[in-house]
Amino acid sequence: MIKYNKKPLELWYAVSNGNYEVRLSITAQEQAVYTVYSQNRRFTAEDQQIHAGETQTLTFLVNVCDYFRRDRSYKVDGIELQIVCDQAVTAAASVTPVDVPTLYILGDSTVTDQPSEYPYDPEKTYCGWGQMIPMLFDNAVAVSNHSESGATTAEAREIHFNGVRDKLRPGDYLMLEFGHNDQKQPELDASGGYADNLRWFVEYAKSRGAQPILNAPINRIIYDEKGKIVNLLGDYRNAVWSVAKELNVPFIDLFTATTEFFEPLGLYTAKKYFRHDEESQDYTHTNDLGGAIVARLCAGLIQNARIDGLSQHVLPDRLAIDKIEVSPDAPRESNIGEFKRLKSIGLGTVPADLDDDISGI
Repeated sequence: MIKYNKKPLELWYAVSNGNYEVRLSITAQEQAVYTVYSQNRRFTAEDQQIHAGETQTLTFLVNVCDYFRRDRSYKVDGIELQIVCDQAVTAAASVTPVDVPTLYILGDSTVTDQPSEYPYDPEKTYCGWGQMIPMLFDNAVAVSNHSESGATTAEAREIHFNGVRDKLRPGDYLMLEFGHNDQKQPELDASGGYADNLRWFVEYAKSRGAQPILNAPINRIIYDEKGKIVNLLGDYRNAVWSVAKELNVPFIDLFTATTEFFEPLGLYTAKKYFRHDEESQDYTHTNDLGGAIVARLCAGLIQNARIDGLSQHVLPDRLAIDKIEVSPDAPRESNIGEFKRLKSIGLGTVPADLDDDISGI
């Protein structure tokens, strides 16, 4: 992903809640690279090359849906498109209603649509994998992300699900990923309230004729002195697997997938995929680089799970993961020093403030 200095070119089309096919035409006066977002910075195209004098037309789906946050409910009455580009471009779009299944997603800050500041730097921007995954499906499935930073299964059941509850219909999908915040609440322990809430969501989705999908939470990159990622969420991964097996629903093991991807990189390299700047480093929340990786891991697991009506719509040619160019991992002594520093401030033990809503949304 490249850095963009310019603010996005914004387009707006007034529509009601539903799924829409968007045909977006972009014309460049000079050679350029652009990325396209819809709604709350959901990726629909990433770092596309366009030549001087060329017009490119992209076709993609956008879900328009009211949503609920802990502060209030939000009415959504249109399609918002943003084109970020390193050169000036012009753009126009046409919007057509379509009748396709919707993949509804509920989760926490590791999944939610995160905003960006400009000038844009992909390493300094928070990113939930749920905002990256729309561009990994073809135009037969729309994605509707109802995740929020700090959310637990209990809060999602009480608040965020209100944006989805009455919209679920036969042929739709309900994907859940929680655990980072549940683990801080005694009443939401892995085999207790957490598992019970997952069962409730599964049964509700089934009652509406929708397909529930249970995701294990992505892992944090807290390494021990031997260079292994500390197992801070394993009990929650196992609880998700157990409920999925019990209720015969698809299980997407992002805990194992993210552990196996990031652990061999070593702490020095893995940190590059999590939000950081000159003053701070996050060990839980991916940046745009990491969000793109986790979304591709998730889409690959969906494809392998053979979920009827969904798996076949993953775009296999978009699943390749290009690692960013970083220096080789630091010597093991540096990782040990980093582990000791983290442990001294509590990051080896999951203190209550480990996942403060540092994204501010």
